Amino acid sequence: MMIKFSIDNDRSFHLRSAAIIQHNGRVLFQRPVNSENWFVPGGRVEHFESTEDTLKRELMEEFNLEVNHLKLCWVVEYFLETENKKIQELGMHYLVDIPVDHPLVHYKDEFKGEEEGYIHKWIEIDELDQYKIVPEFVVPQLRKLKDSSQIEHTVLSVVR
Repeated sequence: MMIKFSIDNDRSFHLRSAAIIQHNGRVLFQRPVNSENWFVPGGRVEHFESTEDTLKRELMEEFNLEVNHLKLCWVVEYFLETENKKIQELGMHYLVDIPVDHPLVHYKDEFKGEEEGYIHKWIEIDELDQYKIVPEFVVPQLRKLKDSSQIEHTVLSVVR
């Protein structure tokens, strides 16, 4: 069960884990087939699943990509209001290293992944302004992102 809930018909909350995947000056984005909005890949966290495990699961489901090295670099509280809904999202964004020989790095144009309903694309850092990327903070943050050495990530479990 995903960690998301509706407070009433017009308000909801969800916890999301997302991947910042860079390769040769490009960043990997995805969008729903019928949308102009691009965002970094990821998905909602399942109950009793760490955000790291969520991201590993999502990347395997979407790209058949096994990742072993990821580092938390952004924790984002995102508030979105549409015509009929208020959404609050807590997003954990990880910098993800992928193998340089993975088939994913060879795509030049838009492509489909393993999961239906999404289009993917590597976008050059210098061309980010040409796309509708959401949330909007992603573009300036990506431009100044060098590494994630300033973030500390701790997972505590008191489960017996």
